[in-house]
Amino acid sequence: MAQPADPSGLGRVLSETMAALQRHNAAGQGEPPAPPEGTGEAADGLIRVTAGPPGRVTGLTLDPRVMRMPSETLAEQIEAAVNAALADLQERATAAVPGEVDLGSLGEQLRRIQEDAGRQFTAFTDALVAAQDRLSQSGGR
Repeated sequence: MAQPADPSGLGRVLSETMAALQRHNAAGQGEPPAPPEGTGEAADGLIRVTAGPPGRVTGLTLDPRVMRMPSETLAEQIEAAVNAALADLQERATAAVPGEVDLGSLGEQLRRIQEDAGRQFTAFTDALVAAQDRLSQSGGR
C-alpha cells in the first residue's frame, strides 16, 4: 500500500523525534525497574506500613497487641508509621532517578528539530500557495 503524501516532512520529523526518545529511554536499561516501595514501623515494630507511588499506603499490618493501646496512642503510632513509610518512599524514589540529563545536548537536538520543522513548514506553505495560484489561474478547474 502506498504511503500518504507528506510534503512538509512533519511526519518524518515526528518519527525521528519519537525514535530519539525511545533510544534515550532504552539506553542502559533492561527491564523497567520496579516502582519503589517505602516501609515504616512504629510501636516497636507492632505497626508496619508500606507505601508506593504516588504516595499511597499499600499495606498496613497491626499486631493484635496494639488493640490494647488507647485509641489516641494507636492513632499517633499509625500516623508515625505512615509518615515513616512515606519518607522512606520519597528517599527511595529520589535515589531511583537516573543520572543527570545532558540538557545541552537535548537542547541542541530540539533546536535542530525546530529549524528542520520550520523549513519544512515553509516549504509546505509555499506549495499550498503555489497550488492555490494555479487553481486561481485556471479558473478553479
